[in-house]
Amino acid sequence: MLIAAAAVGVFAASIPPPRIFLSPEPEYLRLVRAYEWRWRASSWSFVVSTVLMAVGLLLVATAALGGRAYGLAALGIFLVVAPCWLIALGLRLDLTVATANGSVERPLYAAMGKWSGSLWAIYMVGGHFAVALLGASFIGDPRVPAWTAWTTAALGTVEGLSFWTGWPRLRSLGMRSVFELPVLVPLVPLFVAIPLSFA
Repeated sequence: MLIAAAAVGVFAASIPPPRIFLSPEPEYLRLVRAYEWRWRASSWSFVVSTVLMAVGLLLVATAALGGRAYGLAALGIFLVVAPCWLIALGLRLDLTVATANGSVERPLYAAMGKWSGSLWAIYMVGGHFAVALLGASFIGDPRVPAWTAWTTAALGTVEGLSFWTGWPRLRSLGMRSVFELPVLVPLVPLFVAIPLSFA
């Protein structure tokens, strides 16, 4: 399931034009309107990826040998933060598209956008730390090479701390952190998911 979550996440991230996320609001909304079907496909694919990741973490929580507590913690954190991302995606599908098409006033969109951005930020921090705990759950597990478990745990921790603190920031691109892309949450678990699938 974790491999499927990563594959669908990569698909979701690759559908909209890349410049859409780095554009100022008028251009962003124009691109959403111009590529509405791609925007909707991306949002729905992220929904599927998030659900697959939750199922994958549930399977991992029951499969981890010595790190069951870490696996359960990863699942618990993800189940708390994933609904935040799903709500933000729902707003992308409804409010953003409606604003792009002119049926919602910009002040309402701006207010809801701040709320949606907060939900997304909660998901990103929690999602990265859930990935760190996922990696920790496989440290010492003979089915997964030690370096992959440690890499997953380390990357999840670094990504979570970077996003939380906003450092290092890519000011030229307007990004809060170098680990701002939501596709990273389902992508990093591949370090343990791939070897685990061959065990």
